[in-house]
Amino acid sequence: MTPTALRNFRRNLRILEREIEQALQAQTECCGISSAQCHLLLALEEAGSTSIGELAAGLELDPSTLSRTVDGLVRAGLVERREDPENRRRQIVSLSGPGKAKADSINERCDLYYRRILGALPPADAENLLAALPVLAETRRSFRHGNGGAECCVQAGSAS
Repeated sequence: MTPTALRNFRRNLRILEREIEQALQAQTECCGISSAQCHLLLALEEAGSTSIGELAAGLELDPSTLSRTVDGLVRAGLVERREDPENRRRQIVSLSGPGKAKADSINERCDLYYRRILGALPPADAENLLAALPVLAETRRSFRHGNGGAECCVQAGSAS
């Protein structure tokens, strides 16, 4: 890979990051929740009833940080929290009826948005993107865990 190709890749990632941030902000503002709350609602929809600790581990967040986000969603009536009957120190969280409806609404809006974006691409490019994105995400996650941090800049001369 040439230095120019790498720099173009990085530039395009920065552009994509800004575009995704703007899309997430627009998609969650209309729902009256923050981006973090949106991510949590969708994670709870996927997980079903789960403990805060398990959810925090899956999202790679500090349990106390996640607990504060859950508190806001509980106050909004979107998430239910209860003690685990087998371990009273453990909190179980799940979507309430309104929380499920909110997650469904977010999914419908986002599915439509990304269907339109992918539909604007040639079909082969859309298929390639759908296949490549999970690989890139998992490779990045593995790299971050393997290198003990999220740093982007490695020492010159230590290329992989």
